[in-house]
Amino acid sequence: MEMPDEIDIVLPWVDGNDPVWRLRFDCFSDLEKGDKRNIRFRDWGLLQYWFRGVEKFAPWIRKIHFITSGELPEWINLESPKLNWVKHEDYIPQEFLPTFSSNVIEIFMHRIKDLSEHFIYFNDDVFLTAPTKPADYFYKQLPTDFAILDPIVPRDVYGSYVNGIHVVDRYFSKRKVVEQHFSKWINLKYGKYLLKSMLLLPWRHFPGLLVAHISQPYRKTTFEEVWDVEQLLLLETAKSRFRSQADVNQWLFRFWHLAKGDFSPKNTLKRGRYVSMDSTTIDAICGWIQGGEWQEICLNDVTEDVDFERYKQMLHEAFEHILPEKSNFEK
Repeated sequence: MEMPDEIDIVLPWVDGNDPVWRLRFDCFSDLEKGDKRNIRFRDWGLLQYWFRGVEKFAPWIRKIHFITSGELPEWINLESPKLNWVKHEDYIPQEFLPTFSSNVIEIFMHRIKDLSEHFIYFNDDVFLTAPTKPADYFYKQLPTDFAILDPIVPRDVYGSYVNGIHVVDRYFSKRKVVEQHFSKWINLKYGKYLLKSMLLLPWRHFPGLLVAHISQPYRKTTFEEVWDVEQLLLLETAKSRFRSQADVNQWLFRFWHLAKGDFSPKNTLKRGRYVSMDSTTIDAICGWIQGGEWQEICLNDVTEDVDFERYKQMLHEAFEHILPEKSNFEK
């Protein structure tokens, strides 16, 4: 069988304006270190379009596991048969709560009740804007993915990425990985990126792996394998209430399935577009959304120095153009 019978989505969400959440956040932010920038939790009010996009462009999804710390948007329809509301305490051990770290939310995903073996991890800034099919995410029961070597340079270094590469490098020989899974690592589907990998083949260790800031397909089995061998490291990440340079995140599990060859080679970079929102890009972004230029688009909120209300209105109008009808996930 080439395609999984059931494919789910996991979507974490935070309402940074919720007063109960804000009270907990402020309380712990004074006590602990980590990334506490308000921009990490700013809400653009686009979540309903995320759900509309899945219903219209990925109707084959079995269920959406919607993760929050307890808060909910007023319009969400909990009676939807395709919606499973997951609170942090439902799957994250109590001793690590409350958490304000996406890394902690990610590393325990395999513990979500009724989660299918095959699932796609989305962030709430990654939207579907054109039709998709299961084969875009899974083929021959494996996640579609690309294994492209990509060197770490100082300006790109951030802890969870580097830490994940370090773990994989300890367990796998790059030379043996490429030899054993040659057609998956050296594959013409990768286009221009293949040259980068080939130039880095002489390096003994993994110099880094290219990542795509769009959705990511996974198998629960991969999470269980990594937990079996790196429980102490993962539990250290779980102790950080805010993101820290010592953490690992969901990319560790992706790096692991790449090193094991547990993926189906595909240039998934073609599936979506990652773009930072600012005065030079906002008009193009709205055009891409309305034109369905990409199956997925990641709207990266990187700076507080933007005309927030104007950009928010422009994005609402763009999404309303392609997704005007309420979804089954809305009351």
